[in-house]
Amino acid sequence: MVCTGRFFFALFSLFRSALSIGLLERPLVVGFFWGAATGEFTTSLYIAIFFELFWLDLIPAGTYIPPQLTAATFSALTLTTYFGLDQPSRIMPVLFASMPLAWIGTKVEGWLREREQGSYNMLLNWARNPGTVHLPGMLILRSMTRNLFMSWISFLAAVLVLKQGFEIIFTLYPAIFTRLGVTWAYLWVAASLGGLMALRLKRAYVVLTTGIILFSLFLLWPRF
Repeated sequence: MVCTGRFFFALFSLFRSALSIGLLERPLVVGFFWGAATGEFTTSLYIAIFFELFWLDLIPAGTYIPPQLTAATFSALTLTTYFGLDQPSRIMPVLFASMPLAWIGTKVEGWLREREQGSYNMLLNWARNPGTVHLPGMLILRSMTRNLFMSWISFLAAVLVLKQGFEIIFTLYPAIFTRLGVTWAYLWVAASLGGLMALRLKRAYVVLTTGIILFSLFLLWPRF
């Protein structure tokens, strides 16, 4: 599952910059393709709906680099399929643990864009004094190859860390999340609060984060 997840993530990450095909990188589309590949349509689409609601307002525009939606979505799908999870209560921690990958993916993408400065300078020099006609194509191919490789490696490393962490948790505390009683409706309502992100206010982010932490502690406290 990890190998499958890293391949699909690296491929779909190219849709952000190298190849733009509308909204193909959105979580709903990712969930559909994952469900088609694994046969787990219901769980895959439920997870996709969660991430779609949470980051509904974030669409790439201009120089703004939105969170790497595919990183979080593929991570959650990969781990859920690997551990054979089908209960929302057990899938919930996987969803929350996968969210930071969206931010890490943005940092990786920003670093890759900075690395393209040399290619940009080469293209400017070529435009002023054209030499070989193959230079633009070579630069594009090199950029796509670099993005594919870095996306592959970074996603593999992140998912392996999460995989090891959850293996330890599920081994030591197999029923720690089972009795929470969380349903997909609860998760979707919580994800819909992502609309607060559209306010672009730090106070709104702090309130939302604090609420999620308190809600999680409230659910876990009686079980310990």
